[in-house]
Amino acid sequence: MSYDLYVEKPQGDVATQLRLLVTRDAPLPDYLSLVHAQFDKTKQQLTRGSFNQYITDEIKRLQLLGLHPPTVSNIAALPPGSWFLQFTFTLAKPWISKDDDPFYVAESVNPVRKDKVFKVPLMSAPSWKGLLRWTAMHTRLALQKDTLSPEKFAQERFVQTLLFGDEKGEEPGQTKDFAAYLDALKPEARQEYERLLRAYYELEPDDPLPHHSGRLMFYPTFFDRIDVEVINPHSRKTRAGTHPIYLECVPQGAKGTFSLLYVPFDLIGADEAEIRRQALEDLQLVAEGLQAMFLTYGFSAKRTSGYGVAEDRIVKGEIKTRAGSHDLTGKKLSQLTQEVENVSFK
Repeated sequence: MSYDLYVEKPQGDVATQLRLLVTRDAPLPDYLSLVHAQFDKTKQQLTRGSFNQYITDEIKRLQLLGLHPPTVSNIAALPPGSWFLQFTFTLAKPWISKDDDPFYVAESVNPVRKDKVFKVPLMSAPSWKGLLRWTAMHTRLALQKDTLSPEKFAQERFVQTLLFGDEKGEEPGQTKDFAAYLDALKPEARQEYERLLRAYYELEPDDPLPHHSGRLMFYPTFFDRIDVEVINPHSRKTRAGTHPIYLECVPQGAKGTFSLLYVPFDLIGADEAEIRRQALEDLQLVAEGLQAMFLTYGFSAKRTSGYGVAEDRIVKGEIKTRAGSHDLTGKKLSQLTQEVENVSFK
């Protein structure tokens, strides 16, 4: 037998075998045996593909390295008003994403996004930030644009900018993308929004709007399982399947841990009562957005079709502040906004 990875059956660990299936003429049977859960008739139970055991081993390695789940060892060292929110959730529907690997098994297989080193399926920190920002914008601005006055609309947009950072598409003399969309929602609020930003950052009227980071800092989420779903388009004439499409996914029942750190660095030196007030208001806004994102809108590709929503139960979680920790274990995600009202900042 040859030990060359590119000859005969791919050798090496499971992740290497999976990657090198692209060299095979008929890779799909081997691919499905690696990643797809199957029902064992003799044992009358569902058996997980061997790649899932690899994921389990790599998650243990991430834990030993202190990378999963992320921790904040000394929140008292952070500025006043800082808080750290973390909870483990269970998927109620499969989670789908798109990896950037240009060569993967076959063209009919869509790979789920995986960490570059550990090959564990993950939701990246920027993806969390973008989806939570969209959810907050949609629920608090887009859906309420007809009931909010221009001043209230501008104030809410300004608060979200302080949380998430400057808006994509905000360029000198013009706006596009996200910023242009918000301008179009309430054109009469644009002038007040600019005034609030310039006053906060002490800018002159002819200065460009600032590029700045927000108070929220996101972490990636690693998932503990992988599976594959199949879409098989049928011919309208023959009503037979034409060309199956395999969608790699994180299946229903898989678990992940969401982590978020809030640091109001722009309030350093301000009155502590004001810092605590803003920190609690921001926590309530985030909790409202997380409820909507996890339970209603989803956080996955194809989320408009119902993919990527979570069960209404927190497996394990907490909110840490300089004043202590508020336990979320066993609580409902749908009650997160009520739970954060009990968080203490002093």
